[in-house]
Amino acid sequence: MRKGSHWRSGILHRAYWNIFLAALVSVASFAEAITLTDDAKQSITLPKPAQRIITLAPSLTELAFAAGAGDRIVAVSAYSDYPASAKKLPQVSDASGVSFESLLTLKPDLVLAWKSGNRAADLQRIRDFGIPVFAVEIERMNDVPRALRNIGLLVNTSPISERAAADFEQRIETLRAAYMAKSKVSVFFEISREPLMSVNRDHAISEIVRLCGGENAFADMTPLVFVAPLEVLFSKQPDAVIYTSSDAREKMPSPRYRGLKASDAKRIYRIPADPILRTGPRMAEGAANVCASLDQARQSIAERK
Repeated sequence: MRKGSHWRSGILHRAYWNIFLAALVSVASFAEAITLTDDAKQSITLPKPAQRIITLAPSLTELAFAAGAGDRIVAVSAYSDYPASAKKLPQVSDASGVSFESLLTLKPDLVLAWKSGNRAADLQRIRDFGIPVFAVEIERMNDVPRALRNIGLLVNTSPISERAAADFEQRIETLRAAYMAKSKVSVFFEISREPLMSVNRDHAISEIVRLCGGENAFADMTPLVFVAPLEVLFSKQPDAVIYTSSDAREKMPSPRYRGLKASDAKRIYRIPADPILRTGPRMAEGAANVCASLDQARQSIAERK
């Protein structure tokens, strides 16, 4: 073969090799792409695991940290105070909406949103900027481990998110085994004092009450969260009242409960607010607090018989 033929053969060999390498890179890039459908029934595709995440609710901040994505979070919503390192992050949203200027400055490649808590128009505007939005909605306890696993997939931390999800599931099943067969205790669950508000049977808190062997005295009310009429509360006369408060020093229940059977029997119990009201991984802790309160009520009822 002439020298020119060898030269042309080498050129063709290198060209084919470069095409092969480019194909491998293309396949690898495609393999890294992540496609998931969120709780708003919208499909998002990330070309690679998210590196710069913004969370638009405190519960989402907790979920992201638990899923192993804490070092990827570049901004959070107001009141994102758990874990402690979340307090140091800039805030780009609050009850009034999203600060788009602040959000865009941080160049996120993923925004975790609260489907029913963030404004739909705000989320659509973020999408219009070309930023993927993954909406999360926790309606049942099993939504927590599902959300953890999804976040793990989006950021490529599945070994960590799977451990967190499995731990949550195990804690809930342990409570279920310990309390479901115990005697029923009717309970009024106060989630807000001014105005006085509670939840119906479809809320995750009501699911926790059932898990603990309790019965939500307002299970048949509508809507999901409602202002509780005092006259209805007194007509139902629940065995116990559970209220939430972030102030551990708060000992005195509302004077409006005077005259309730539960108040007269001193069966009004305070539990920490955030673990039960924030729909995140600490709901297992919140459930344990509810179960312990209802067990105290059972003991009180048994002693009075």
